Amino acid sequence: MSKSIAWRLALAIALTCALVLSVIGVFLYRSLASELAFRDDQALLGRLEQVRALLHDSDSLEALQERPRLYQNMLGNLDSVLLVNREDGSPLIAINPHQQALAHVQPIAQAQAPRRSDIKTADATVLLAGMAQGPAGETLSVTVGKRLDEREQMLASYRMRLYGAVGLGALMAFGLGLLLLRRGLTPLRELAHAMAGIDPRSLDQRMAADNVPAELKEPVQALNAMLARLEDSFARLSQFSADLAHEIRTPLHNLLGSNSLALNQSRSPAEYQEVLASNIEEYERLNRMAENLMFLARAEHGQRPLQLQVLDLREVGDGLCDYFEALAEDRQLQLDNQLSGPLMADQQLLQRALGNLLANAVRHAQPGSTVRLLRRDDAEYCWTGVHNLGPAIDPQHIDKLFDRFYRVDPSRAQPGDSGGLGLAIVHSIMQLHGGQVRVVSDASGTLFELGFARDHR
Repeated sequence: MSKSIAWRLALAIALTCALVLSVIGVFLYRSLASELAFRDDQALLGRLEQVRALLHDSDSLEALQERPRLYQNMLGNLDSVLLVNREDGSPLIAINPHQQALAHVQPIAQAQAPRRSDIKTADATVLLAGMAQGPAGETLSVTVGKRLDEREQMLASYRMRLYGAVGLGALMAFGLGLLLLRRGLTPLRELAHAMAGIDPRSLDQRMAADNVPAELKEPVQALNAMLARLEDSFARLSQFSADLAHEIRTPLHNLLGSNSLALNQSRSPAEYQEVLASNIEEYERLNRMAENLMFLARAEHGQRPLQLQVLDLREVGDGLCDYFEALAEDRQLQLDNQLSGPLMADQQLLQRALGNLLANAVRHAQPGSTVRLLRRDDAEYCWTGVHNLGPAIDPQHIDKLFDRFYRVDPSRAQPGDSGGLGLAIVHSIMQLHGGQVRVVSDASGTLFELGFARDHR
């Protein structure tokens, strides 16, 4: 459950709501506390002025002492404090319902109007003191105050309500968020259910992208693209397995047949040597096929690291021409190396790729013609190619030339060829280099080109 996206998002929503409600609650709490303090302070300021006026307008201090209800009614509750002292400090009026010890507050002058800054807070009580004049001009000191118990109780109650509101709001946000998220994630569950029904026999199925939410359109499209690639790869793998079985069956059939004939009757040593020589040719064919397949597997899985270096194409071309010179002479062909300039590439892989192209060119070129190694540059690539004169390749074969075991004319397969893997190896080598390979074939001949990005030069 802790890994559920819906639960995590619902919890995040709840925490966010709790944070927002907490900020709002703090603001409201502080606003209320400030408003209550302001009102209490204003009432205290007015009370000092009223007591001052009462003392000044009274007939005598004795009359005030005899009629305390005048100022007791004015105070109005048990949390209020009123002390009136004579100049010598003796009390004239003392109203202190809780009989608490009051802190000393410096009184303001008689002629000075009280301000909020004159109010002091001590022992959960706000106090304000000021000088006043009695009926006979006597100097008096007046202290008015109010206990904060009622205000604190009100704020404590308000705080508890805020805590409850924040907690309840967070729980409601979590519950509603979880409910809405689970409903919102329904398309994902439907998508997962549809994906669960896809197996190797139904790779042609695609996810419907029309009725999914906008946020899922790109993932669904990417999933469909992946399914298309898987379908294509699976089809290629199936075809590769069939082609591999076919290619291996031929030499194995030849080996079984020749060995069976050799064992059916006694033969001379020369005849046995001929059978062994024929078997060696088939073994070499199988060995080349295994090596080529191993190279392709390593190249596709990135297990063949590149050893890039600056190569002199002229030297590379001369070495290939020397290697294929004898085969070219047997077929009455001329080799023309027109490669030149530097190229950043893996020397062994470049030689293998150009060697495979040159072997194909020599094999299919018209007798008496010239096979050329060419180079040209454009804005993005350095192109090295092999051109030969011969029958044009049918356009229907062009896109399949680099598939494994594909041959334009299987009947022309020869014991020394690459087993239909030569061009596939060329394609893998160019993929390792981050380049590309292409072929153009028409009445003027056939040209295979290897494109190396110019930043590899």
